[in-house]
Amino acid sequence: MSENKRKNIIASLLWLAIWQAAAAAVGNGLLLPGPAGTVRALAGLAVTGEFYLNMGWTFFRCILAMVLSFGAGALCAGAACRWPAAKSILSLPVAFFKAVPVMALVIYVILLADSDWVAVIVCFFMCFPIVYANILAGLESMPEEYLELTRIYGLGRWQRIRLIYVPGILPHIRSAVSLIAGISWKAVVAAEVLSIPKYSLGYEMLNAKYYLETANLFAYIVTIVALSLAFEKLIKAAMNRIEWHGYEGSKVERGRSVNDTSLSAPEVSCHSLSKSFGGKLVLDDVNVTFGEGKVTAVMGPSGEGKTTLARIIAGLETADGGQVEFSDEAVVSFLFQEDRLLPWLNIYDNIVLSVGGAECSARVRTLAERLEISDTLWQLPAALSGGMRHRAALARTFLAECNLLILDEPFRGLDDALKERIVNKLWEIETAGKTVILITHNQDDVEKLGDVVAKLQ
Repeated sequence: MSENKRKNIIASLLWLAIWQAAAAAVGNGLLLPGPAGTVRALAGLAVTGEFYLNMGWTFFRCILAMVLSFGAGALCAGAACRWPAAKSILSLPVAFFKAVPVMALVIYVILLADSDWVAVIVCFFMCFPIVYANILAGLESMPEEYLELTRIYGLGRWQRIRLIYVPGILPHIRSAVSLIAGISWKAVVAAEVLSIPKYSLGYEMLNAKYYLETANLFAYIVTIVALSLAFEKLIKAAMNRIEWHGYEGSKVERGRSVNDTSLSAPEVSCHSLSKSFGGKLVLDDVNVTFGEGKVTAVMGPSGEGKTTLARIIAGLETADGGQVEFSDEAVVSFLFQEDRLLPWLNIYDNIVLSVGGAECSARVRTLAERLEISDTLWQLPAALSGGMRHRAALARTFLAECNLLILDEPFRGLDDALKERIVNKLWEIETAGKTVILITHNQDDVEKLGDVVAKLQ
């Protein structure tokens, strides 16, 4: 037996002894029944079918209210995240139901609804603000870097919800469900006491009070507390089991659809581009052309706008001035400085994010072999070293169907021997027929891989 369990048992026995001592001191079972009297009353109730019917109805009301409040809270949080007007409209009722006393809500709902459903309505309005606030917080804190992936690789709305938003807000979902699991029993029983539905634990407590059956009243209290604690622990245990694990196979459906696979490599012309952040000028009247089908190495000191230029070309940033022109439709694949692997997807799914799952398995395995990460495909990113994660991101970038390839420090963190092997196996194959923008500080990479050099000064 663990030390914590031993302490819990000792504490429970201590409180039982205190309860028994208090009952003995009062000496009147009508005012304060002892533990033995409560257990006898509970045993008497437990042999009746109505006792379980009451428990079943109270449990059903809790579950129904939780499901309804979670569904409504999630939908409203999604609307509030997407439309600021919806957030403004919802702010007042959410604040109101957070502050309103349960009893005040019960008294009013009794006037409007059938007694069997008052508890469900009351519990719904108590739980809804909790779900709404937690899920909205999760949605609003979603890392922008993940959302940029969906734009680069053209994930549809359902893909974004299933692969990005739902797993991304999972900790907030856990928190919301755990909180409403505890509140639901209190709200439901309180509403049952006042609304007097035919079958409920709350109504039976009220009956026990009216008929001065104090032992039965204590038995119902013990039952409600035990069920509430068990229910809350069950929900928390279920939430804790929902964790990210490595898996085999793919969850990713078809990603971006490129209508014309014969698109030629575009020429990219940047005219008088300027961009500032927080009053600091990052790009100032930049004019540069990236030739079609050429590898253009972009060089310059750190902080001189190389990444900002790439992001403007990819459509992730808007220039303050100037414009970018393409000689043909540009389909972009972007290797960011950060790996941007989704922590809840295995390496295989992170690689195929833009193109779908099963149909490209042979291509993925070839890329993984040449990047020397073949044995990691079914693992989660957290299990990999930084260098291996970077290579997985590189594989995703090469796999995407594109004609404009933007690589921001593609060989960062790789030792010379590994980089040499990767370049020999992949570079010419993966860049052929594409316009490539290579951002690097490494002069050797410029000399070996670049056709043209563009310096930002």
